Amino acid sequence: MLKRIAITGSSGYLGTKLIEYARAEFPGVQILGLDIKPPTKTAVDVFVQADIRSPEVTLALRAFSPDTVIHAAFVFQPMHDDGLMRSINVDGCRNLLSAVAELQPTRCHLVSSATAYGAWPDNAIPIPEDWPVRGRPEFRYSADKAEVEKIVLQFAIEQPSVEVSWTRPAVIVGPNMDNYVRRFIFGMPLLVRLDGCDTPLQFVHEDDVTSAIFTILKRNGRGSFNVGPNDWLTSSDIAKATQRRVISLPFWLARYMTRVAWWLRLPVHEFPCGFLYFCRYPWVVQSDRLTSELGFCFQYSCRETLDLFLANPTQQKQNTKAARQ
Repeated sequence: MLKRIAITGSSGYLGTKLIEYARAEFPGVQILGLDIKPPTKTAVDVFVQADIRSPEVTLALRAFSPDTVIHAAFVFQPMHDDGLMRSINVDGCRNLLSAVAELQPTRCHLVSSATAYGAWPDNAIPIPEDWPVRGRPEFRYSADKAEVEKIVLQFAIEQPSVEVSWTRPAVIVGPNMDNYVRRFIFGMPLLVRLDGCDTPLQFVHEDDVTSAIFTILKRNGRGSFNVGPNDWLTSSDIAKATQRRVISLPFWLARYMTRVAWWLRLPVHEFPCGFLYFCRYPWVVQSDRLTSELGFCFQYSCRETLDLFLANPTQQKQNTKAARQ
């Protein structure tokens, strides 16, 4: 039974969903929230405002004495300061795991990403859990996730008394989604096929991600777990569903244009050119460990996740605005 849960990144998109799920699933649970921003949507029993790299993290965990630690404090939004982003994502993870090694909670779960596999032309479709982790060095978030996974894998070997697990979700989509990926995929008046390729893209519902994480924790899961339904969509599929046009663009040209826009720090441009590899090459995942070993059932398919998202009144307004531009 999970009774005392510490969640880093507790005020973020996924952290908020994790708190909501824990409250509903475990009556009487005590929750410690750790974040640089105070919570605005969900209340925790104890909140500590701290940088994930700071000594305050260890002090807070020591005082709370959790039986379960969920690490979801990562920088997802691309930053122009590449070194700072890596420091928060990688050094922050090291700091958190150092505290876990000292306190020895029953469980420790890290939220990774399917981007840790990297977007490569020779990727399996879909990618199984035993596929090599090869983050794209051109895209900081992917590179950080791949580096963090090497750290947590070694940590799991060195700390066998702690049930260490980590998840690799596909693109998380839901009514609470509000980030550059949403604006790139759904906020533009048209969609682009790089080099004319209809690259597969996989959406996983935010509710399925939170449910999967707690299923792993309740079932004493260890190691890596992909989190994605058994279907995916192409740019053409998404364009048809959102009633938008698709155009083809050479990858080299898109990369050049994106590099310039990122260098100029144009306010309407939110990502570096390395992100485009994830629009050009496949990185959809197969969730065999979740479904076969733990008996997990996804509530929503990729297509159903998209349809529910598009049915959201807020998203309908955004689609209409984009279409008019």
